[in-house]
This record gives sequence, C-alpha cells and structure tokens, in this order.
Amino acid sequence: MTAVDSAGVLWPVVLRLGEPSVVRVELVGHGVFGSDDDDYLSCLLAVREYLEERGQLLCCQGARPDVWPSGMLRQFDNGRRAYVLDHDRRGAELEVVDIFAPAPAEMVVSVLEQGKAVFAFHGLPWRGE
Repeated sequence: MTAVDSAGVLWPVVLRLGEPSVVRVELVGHGVFGSDDDDYLSCLLAVREYLEERGQLLCCQGARPDVWPSGMLRQFDNGRRAYVLDHDRRGAELEVVDIFAPAPAEMVVSVLEQGKAVFAFHGLPWRGE
C-alpha cells in the first residue's frame, strides 16, 4: 500500500490487520503506529489521522470522499467494507468496497474532507471544525 504527501510523492506503507479489529500500520523506514478499536473503520480512521499529522494521506478505498458504510453494513462486517456513495444510484444497490483495498492517490482525501463529503451526500449540514 502507499501514502501520498502534499508534493505527490508516494511512500510505501505496510498495513497489517489483526482479528477481530486490530490494525497496525508501519511506515517503511519511518516508524510504527498501531490502533485497536471497536471495528476496522475506527482503526482505519486512527491510522489515517496519524498519517495526516505527518503530511500524508493513505491511498485506500476507505479514504475516498465517496466511500462510507451504513450503520448496518458496518455492524455486519465489523467495519471492513463500505458503500461507494453515488447520487445516480440512490435507492438502488450501491457498490461495496473493502476499505483497505488500494485507491489512486488522486482519489483520496483527509478524514475531515471525507466527513464533509459524506454529510453533503446525505444532505446534512456540517457542524465540525
């Protein structure tokens, strides 16, 4: 897997998943960070925030602005998969992706930007930072 910095430089990242929801990310040559939480999504968010503090975005499906699980999918799959939010498919079956699957660097955003995009998709006002 890779992370991308603001200059567009790709950095190798080793991501190890534990069971049932222990995530550890190792930045090759830059240290190790681990997170364990209620589910995989919570762990991924912690890992992404850690990388963002270092100026990097994780290049995975779970970091796209149009990817987020429903509460039911999150509970059913321990936060491992999420929907691709698509206005054209509202009311129809949405595509489901593994949040840890690779994504192109140009498709990923910060945790904050993703939160704003998910709220906007659902027509909700953003009241965060």
